[in-house]
Amino acid sequence: MLVDCLLVVRKSTFPGSLTDLHRFRKTAHGHDGSSRIVMVRKTDQRTFASMKNGEEPTLETVTRETIETFRGQRTECKVTTEKKDFEHKCHPDIARALAEKITRSPNKPTSIKKPLHRKMDFQTECLQAHNEYRRKHGVPPLKLDKEICKFSQQWADHLIRKGALVHSNNRDYGENIFMMQSSNPNFTVSGRKAVESWYDEIKLHKFGMEPQSLASGHFTQVIWKESKQLGVAFAKMGGKVVVVANYYPPGNMIGSFDENVPPPGGLSPSYNNNNNNTIELPTQLGRLSLSSKSSTRDLRSVTEGDFEDDFLNAHNKYRKRHGVPPLKLDKSLCKYAEEWAKHLASKNILEHRPESNYGENIYCLYTSDPSFRVNGNTPVDNWYEEIKDHPFSREPSTLKSGHFTQVIWKSSESLGVGVAKSSQGSIYVVANYSPAGNFVGHYVENCPPLKPTFYDSIPDMAQNAAQAASDPKQKNDELDIRSFAKDALQVHNEYRRKHGVPQLVLNYEISKYAQEWAETCARTTSLQHRANNQYGENIFSMYSSDYSYVPTARDAVKEWYDEIKKHSYNRSRVPQESLHFTQIIWKDSKELGVGIAKNAKGQTYVVCNYHPKGNYVGQFDENVPKPLP
Repeated sequence: MLVDCLLVVRKSTFPGSLTDLHRFRKTAHGHDGSSRIVMVRKTDQRTFASMKNGEEPTLETVTRETIETFRGQRTECKVTTEKKDFEHKCHPDIARALAEKITRSPNKPTSIKKPLHRKMDFQTECLQAHNEYRRKHGVPPLKLDKEICKFSQQWADHLIRKGALVHSNNRDYGENIFMMQSSNPNFTVSGRKAVESWYDEIKLHKFGMEPQSLASGHFTQVIWKESKQLGVAFAKMGGKVVVVANYYPPGNMIGSFDENVPPPGGLSPSYNNNNNNTIELPTQLGRLSLSSKSSTRDLRSVTEGDFEDDFLNAHNKYRKRHGVPPLKLDKSLCKYAEEWAKHLASKNILEHRPESNYGENIYCLYTSDPSFRVNGNTPVDNWYEEIKDHPFSREPSTLKSGHFTQVIWKSSESLGVGVAKSSQGSIYVVANYSPAGNFVGHYVENCPPLKPTFYDSIPDMAQNAAQAASDPKQKNDELDIRSFAKDALQVHNEYRRKHGVPQLVLNYEISKYAQEWAETCARTTSLQHRANNQYGENIFSMYSSDYSYVPTARDAVKEWYDEIKKHSYNRSRVPQESLHFTQIIWKDSKELGVGIAKNAKGQTYVVCNYHPKGNYVGQFDENVPKPLP
C-alpha cells in the first residue's frame, strides 16, 4: 500500500532543507510604463512523504519555478523549471504520523457519503450483469426498483457497521450478499464483480432436479425465472466492501427449481406462454436460434409406433374417464394441423394459429439427441395433467387448465394431429379439434368430473359407499371436518410448544382452500402438491380395507412430525427428508388450514396449508429450532 501526504515542516530541529518550504520570495521586474507589462517570477518548493508497508518512509522535495505575466486584463502562467530531490532518511515524528495514517480507519460506512452518480453507476452495472447472465438462460430481464434498492442499502449499511455477513430476516425478497476486503483503504468493487461471483456457482448446480444443498443458491437466485425486480446497494468501510442484492418475487423456492432455473441456452422469452406446453429433456442444450428456412423431417423419423392411432386412443381413454363421447380421427384436420406444425418448426417459435376455426393444443419438446422419437401418448398425458388446476362445477378464472379441458370437451367430435421437427432439435405437436372447445359459459356441461367407474368393478366397495351415503350418522362420523380441523390444530401446537415457537391459529379461508385440494386428491386418487400454491402444504394419505375407517388428525400430523428423526440442525443442506416436519414447526408460520376427504377406494387424504409458508432456502436455522430441554 502506498500512502502519500503533504508535509509542511516548520520546526528548526528538522533537516536544513526543510526549515522553510517557501523561503524563496517572489521577485517582480517592472518594464517601462509604455509597455504596461508586469512579469512575476515565483519559486515554490514542497516536500512530500510516502511510505510502503514494511519499508522506511521517503521524502520527496519538488521545486517548481513559474512566471506570470500581466498585460491589462490578460494573464498567463508558465512553468519554467521543475526539480525533484529524494531523501531516504526521515525524521521519527514524520514516520510516526505516517504509520498512524495507515492504521487509522473511518468510523462510519463511506457508502452514505458516496456521490449519487457512483451509486447509480454501480446499480446499473449490477443490473446489466444480471440480465446478461439471464439472457444466457432464456429468462426475462430484471428491472431496477428504487424501493428495493433503498431496502438493500439499509441492510448493506447494517452489515458494514456490524462487521458480519448474514442474511436479513425479510420474507418479501430473495437476497444475495457479497463481501470483499483489501488492505488498500481506497479499494472498491464494480457492480459486475459481485454478480460474477454469484454466477460462478453454476458449476455446483445440477439442472433438472431439486438441489440437495445451498451450494448454488446465489447462482439460482440470479437467473430465477419468476423474479422480476432487483434492488442492489453497496457499503464501504476502509478496504471492506459489502454488496446486497434483493429480488422480487423471491427465488429459491423448494419444488420450483426445475422450471425456474433452466440450463444455458434454455427457453427463450417467446416460449413463456401459459397456453402452450414446453418440456426440457435432461440433455445439454444449445441456444435456440430462429431460422427462416423450413427444416422439417419425415414423420417416421420423429415419431414412434402408430403415432396417430396412439394419439387418438390416449384422448379417448381420458374422455371415457369423464363419461364423454370418443373423438374420431379426421384426415383433413390432420393435414390442417400438420401445416401449422411445419410452420412452427420452420420459424422455431411456439404460438397458436391466428383466427382458427378449430380448438388447438400445442406441445413442444427440445432434445439434442437426433435419434429421439416422440410417441402418441406423451403430449396427451402432458395436457391431461392440468386436471389438478381445473375447478369442476364452475367456470375457471384462468387458462391454466385449457389443454386439459380441450382434451375432454364433451362437444368436440373430430381430432387432427400434425408433427414436425426443426433443425434445432425442437419437436412440435399440433392437435386441432372440431367443434372447438373452451367456450366461456359452457365449461360446466362440457367438462364433467371423473366418473367413478370403480363402483361397477368393485361391488363391495360400491355397496359400502351406498350405505355411507344412505346413513347420515355414518357419513357425519366419517367426515366431521370441523372437529378434525380443531384436533389437527391442537396436535400442531403441541409439537410447536416443544420447540418454543408461537402457536398457529385456524383460518377458515385457508381451510376451505385445503378442503378443495383434499377433495381433488381423493377424486383423482393422486397424492401430489397443488401447483403454484401460495401456502405451505403437507399432504397425508391412508388406505384401509375397512372403508368406514377414518384416520385421526394425530395420525397425519404425527407422521409428518416423525421426520424429525431425519433432520439435521445448523446445516446449509436443504433437509429434503424432513420438509413435512420443518413446516409443522416453522417459526414464522402463523395460520393453519385443514382439509380431509375420502373416496370409495378406502383412501383418505388430509391436506394442511400454512401461512406464511415455510421451508424457505437459507432460513431453516432461525425457523427450525431444536426441541427445548
